[in-house]
Amino acid sequence: MIRFLKKIRHLIEAFFVWIAFIFFHYILPFNISVNLGGWIGRHVGPLLPLSNRARSSLRKCFPELTSIETEKIVVGMWDNYGRLAAEYANADAFWDGKTLRNIEVHGIEHLKHFQEDGKPGIIFTGHTGNWQMITLAAQSVGFDLTQMYRSANNPWVDYLMLRCQKLAVKNVITKKKGGPKGLLSLIKRGEHALLLVDQKMGEGISVPFLGRDAMTAKGVARMYLNQNCPLLPARSERLHGSHFRVTFYPPIEFTPCGDHPQDMYNLLLKINTMIGEWVLERPSQWLWVHRRWIDS
Repeated sequence: MIRFLKKIRHLIEAFFVWIAFIFFHYILPFNISVNLGGWIGRHVGPLLPLSNRARSSLRKCFPELTSIETEKIVVGMWDNYGRLAAEYANADAFWDGKTLRNIEVHGIEHLKHFQEDGKPGIIFTGHTGNWQMITLAAQSVGFDLTQMYRSANNPWVDYLMLRCQKLAVKNVITKKKGGPKGLLSLIKRGEHALLLVDQKMGEGISVPFLGRDAMTAKGVARMYLNQNCPLLPARSERLHGSHFRVTFYPPIEFTPCGDHPQDMYNLLLKINTMIGEWVLERPSQWLWVHRRWIDS
């Protein structure tokens, strides 16, 4: 009975997600689609029970915020997420294989050196702005990245999301189907990948993020320490509407001390600190609904 009810719920969810995709991708003009996504996000998102998790995390990270300031960030987060959903279905509006639109790119010299240094590499980022813009910016200079994809729990929604993912990313590794092993094989072949490293991981280690202990995936640090794999930070920022700035920073510089667990912790702390600084600058562009912290 429980399985049957779960299938019914998945079918209902998938129906509305597919209807939204059809409207966003095939029926509505791009600008209207994105503005509608933002409107739905602003007006519906804050009413969802999920938003209480975001409010709680904001209060714990920034106890000095007033309730009005907290709510402004929550509304802004949902506006960004609603727009992102519409953009997710329309990657060709930013990159059609020839022309890059509405994305200004900074630090392209770091990306090109990263591409041409003869080594494998991982570009890491967080759920800020619209992270797909990083992949599109890389494609605009002939740099195809493989991206790790976390499968949705709903199989019908997952099929659609993977289809949308492949509009922007040519090569995708799913976490359910040997993702970590596939990533390791890719790095050993001398290729490059894009990873989002700011989600809670049960199998990670506890490292501070925004001043609070957060379970943090070890994979990116393990690749650096064990495979001599350079790490390149990249950030996406929504400037206004569907206009973005993508910044590629210099590769991470880190000198191991020889104590592997301590090196792992120190490197992940360096990465978490960098992403935390991005969140502090634009808090409404990060997904606060994640269960990012041990006590969330």
